[in-house]
Amino acid sequence: MKRLLLGVVLAVPAFVGLGTSTYAPKAEAAPAQSCEWDYFSDDTYSEMVGNETQTCSGRRYLSGVRTSYSRLVFCFPC
Repeated sequence: MKRLLLGVVLAVPAFVGLGTSTYAPKAEAAPAQSCEWDYFSDDTYSEMVGNETQTCSGRRYLSGVRTSYSRLVFCFPC
């Protein structure tokens, strides 16, 4: 009976450790720059319809609409 109890006591932490290492989220590096883009309705770039900012922490903030007609406003190093 003592062997069974010892086996359970040793096995539980091993399974918990294996489970947490298997399902741990992947780490991503922070971007090297913070940037801002303006988005336009068409290729004339006359009507701005959206704006997006990527911060040094890697977060992206979008206001309006993201289109394929974009212009980089600025970037600066983090």
